[in-house]
Amino acid sequence: MSVFRLETESAIAEVTEQASEIISFKDKKTMTEHMWQGDPKYWAGRNPTLFPMVGSTWNKEIVIDGKVYHMGNHGFARHSVFTCIEHDEKHLIMHLEDSEETLAQYPFRFSLDITYMLSGSTLKISYAIINKNDRIMPFNFGLHPAFSCPLHEEEKQNEYVLKLNKPETFVSGSLNADSVTELTLDRERLESTIIISNPRSTAVTLTNGIEGTEVMYQGYEWIAFWSPENAPFICIEPWHSHGDTEKTEVPFEQREGTILLKAGDIWHTEYSIKVL
Repeated sequence: MSVFRLETESAIAEVTEQASEIISFKDKKTMTEHMWQGDPKYWAGRNPTLFPMVGSTWNKEIVIDGKVYHMGNHGFARHSVFTCIEHDEKHLIMHLEDSEETLAQYPFRFSLDITYMLSGSTLKISYAIINKNDRIMPFNFGLHPAFSCPLHEEEKQNEYVLKLNKPETFVSGSLNADSVTELTLDRERLESTIIISNPRSTAVTLTNGIEGTEVMYQGYEWIAFWSPENAPFICIEPWHSHGDTEKTEVPFEQREGTILLKAGDIWHTEYSIKVL
């Protein structure tokens, strides 16, 4: 698979054709790697795009027009090969469209473009989805980037915290939080996923107090934090949609968070990652 490099005076990013994943994002001065480098021992993913499903349904089936379809966890974009349609030193556009394989799982024609823009030490990632059908296209969408934590072998993960740029009050599992601006990396809670609905915050920083990674998001209905048992990474996940947490028997288009895109229309979203 081809790998595409973006570079400024401050940072270097690399994106692969496979799933259009960011496989590296380094501070150029220190050459510290901020993206988790992957290990199926912990998780088969690295930083997938979640489309046209976030998570999965309670029975692993989706119902569209009365017909049952089967789709893997987080949809098929995470397993698809994208095509590079533009590339220079500071920007890159990766493209995916429907195929026989996608239509067997999801009966809609679409195109998905992911644009990467590197400016200084900030990587902006923008998404454009086009409905190529003559009817409304329902879909779910979310992001799932995994960041190295700790950044250095001599450190421990509990030396890091998640800092929110605005206080959040929320309930997530056993966590009842009131006006929180900082989350410790509680392993048990991260393993079960910490989810904030309708976040007031627009940025969160994973940091040891000296260096770290900032994720900037706006307009997302959920922000989630996850890390499996003993994993050396933390996922910071902006979602527009979510998977089932209990038995839910409704057609795909009626699922909470499902986006309904009119025929011929384009849907946009974006987020940014900054190495600190």
